[in-house]
Amino acid sequence: MKQPQQTAPTFERLFTEIGPEVTSTFTVEQLEAIKKGFAACTWKRHSLDIRVSLPIPGLRFYLVLLGGLERRSKVRLRSERGLYPFWTPVNILFVIGFLIIISACGYTIFSFALPSLTPLPTSFYPTSIPWIYDKSECEHTGRIWKDGKCWDFEQSPNF
Repeated sequence: MKQPQQTAPTFERLFTEIGPEVTSTFTVEQLEAIKKGFAACTWKRHSLDIRVSLPIPGLRFYLVLLGGLERRSKVRLRSERGLYPFWTPVNILFVIGFLIIISACGYTIFSFALPSLTPLPTSFYPTSIPWIYDKSECEHTGRIWKDGKCWDFEQSPNF
């Protein structure tokens, strides 16, 4: 059977998957009805449509993220609940992996950002000054000479 002159790519792909012994049995009216059905499909239109091929050596994976207004009827949503369970083993592994990656990125970002946001400690610790070897020079700088070393009791850990 002769197909209509102008056809959509999805319509063409459908007919390449169906064997010629079946496609030859379609009438012109049936072909036009199928084509009209494909033209009316709204499942292609999403506000958010991200499709990424993941370059994993030896494997061919892709990731699709779709989002937008819910256009499915309540009847269809109820009927699909049992067909497409969210908590499958692969989905659970993906969510766990995604959360691990997000946590690692967040930890890395905050470990660099937080030290500059946290107040510096204000306590001081006694420290010997290794370059002063003389008691008079030590006392001249306002420090204390003890056990043959010059001690500074106001040394900040941020020195």
